[in-house]
Amino acid sequence: MSPAVNPPPSSPARTHARHPSLSELVLNPPAEASTPISNMNDDTIIPLIEHHDALMGAEFKNPESISKQPTLATLGDTPFANDGDQVEHHRVVATEFVDPVAFEAPEPILQNALVLLDPRIPDCIHLIEAGKKRGLMIMAVVPKPSDGSRLVEYYPTAEALLEVGMHQVYEPPMGSKFDIVECAAMLKTIEAQQNLRFLGVVPCRESSVDFSDILGALLGLSVVNDLGLANARRDKGLMKVAVANAGLRVAKYARLTQRDGSDALKAIDELELKYPVVVKTPRGMSTMDVFICNSEEEAVKHTADIVRSVGPDGRRTQYALLEEFIGGEEFAINLLASPTTPRGVQVTDIWLYHKVNTEGTMVNTFQEMVDPHDRAFSSLVQYAEGVCRAVGIKYGMAHVELKAEFDEEREKWVNPIMIEVGARLAGGRKAIMAKQTIPNWQPFDAMVDAHCGFPVRMPPSFKPAKIAVQAYVSADKNGILKSMRGDDFERLPTYDSHIILKNVGERVQPAKDLMSFAAYVWLIGDAQDVRRDANKARDEFFVEVELAPLDETSSIALSDTK
Repeated sequence: MSPAVNPPPSSPARTHARHPSLSELVLNPPAEASTPISNMNDDTIIPLIEHHDALMGAEFKNPESISKQPTLATLGDTPFANDGDQVEHHRVVATEFVDPVAFEAPEPILQNALVLLDPRIPDCIHLIEAGKKRGLMIMAVVPKPSDGSRLVEYYPTAEALLEVGMHQVYEPPMGSKFDIVECAAMLKTIEAQQNLRFLGVVPCRESSVDFSDILGALLGLSVVNDLGLANARRDKGLMKVAVANAGLRVAKYARLTQRDGSDALKAIDELELKYPVVVKTPRGMSTMDVFICNSEEEAVKHTADIVRSVGPDGRRTQYALLEEFIGGEEFAINLLASPTTPRGVQVTDIWLYHKVNTEGTMVNTFQEMVDPHDRAFSSLVQYAEGVCRAVGIKYGMAHVELKAEFDEEREKWVNPIMIEVGARLAGGRKAIMAKQTIPNWQPFDAMVDAHCGFPVRMPPSFKPAKIAVQAYVSADKNGILKSMRGDDFERLPTYDSHIILKNVGERVQPAKDLMSFAAYVWLIGDAQDVRRDANKARDEFFVEVELAPLDETSSIALSDTK
């Protein structure tokens, strides 16, 4: 009799239900941590905690090493204790072992997802809502983790983002430098582990504009702006090159590289510029490090300061930008780009800036909406759309800041000239105000659709039914804030919302840039009423301060009155 032969074991896929993947068990452990699970490769039973240790490796078990690893915070299982105290570590993104011979086909895609790069809470609340309506999982990527010491509205912690509805938050360890390639690799790992499909990457502030398209490309997305012009959407010198190459008017400018500012005078002479001239950092934001220079001494000093400094985005500044000073009034033209719109890019709202020259800086007083369909602004609309095409903006929101002159005879604004272009949502809650004043306009829905490659719904007209205004409220004193009066902005008849930027105990000073104001106030109503209330918000605001020495870098004199 021939010896008995054991039949070959059946394929596990045929005889057993699919076991959860290793990453699923690590990222979503069962209630009992020691519950045994079946090994994916044989029938050996091992405890989950040992399986987890096998996955993690020694470098992840050492608490000192753990703090150096990238982290992931997840909705419903946050890295924060219930009593509000922060736990020492976030959850570490798990590694995976894959046998390429016995490779298991992935499950069908379960969830489309959207990445918000460096979000701010006022805007991301609306983007999260728009994403949820489309069934999207929303993930925030925070390049520089916040410790909560700065204004959380604009520099949110992972906890704050989860609290407002974000599904997941990815950030590098506190104090480490953000690596876009490493970030893309981690997102691709998360995509595989959680059966996700990222559809788009949305830049949420100026410093993330160039990163967003690079990250999208690394994720394999086709819905990204022209990568060859990524720097032209961020660097104020390169964007002038791109716009000029498109045949559009730009200001005369020069790149200055001497650390002592000695090349400023030569550039002014060669460009045949007259004072005042403008000196600015090439990758600035929020009107920071922009100086109007009325003399040779000022031009040399500010040029040298910028060349030797670190820019507002935290990157080393390679050069200073010298520009001719352009007269006229300043505008912000907001646009939406999508191949599904008739012209590829379309103006949605226009804001007229009201600024005053204070201590060599143009400082905002208030900004008001105007009608983009009014023929008086037709040349601004054409010019702004051309600028967006010139710098390769094809998907999502954009805004163009420009100056123009009013032609009394023709009764229209003429000779527009670019200050800068941003491939992102405009700041100052402009999209929120546009949503409330333009009938049937859903800017955040349109923004999500554009970045995901969906058809965008546009209203028949962008004519505002009411006028929105943002008033900029300055302390106009220098010292440590003791008390405020007139901050009950709800008393104003056209009041919509406000935010206080300075708290008691903090230093205040007359505003120089957008983040040095004491408060912002948003108003909605008829044109005459909102202008009246904007002036009241500013004129009736008083602060009491404890005088303190000025910072060495400040040139603003102490003021005792307001």
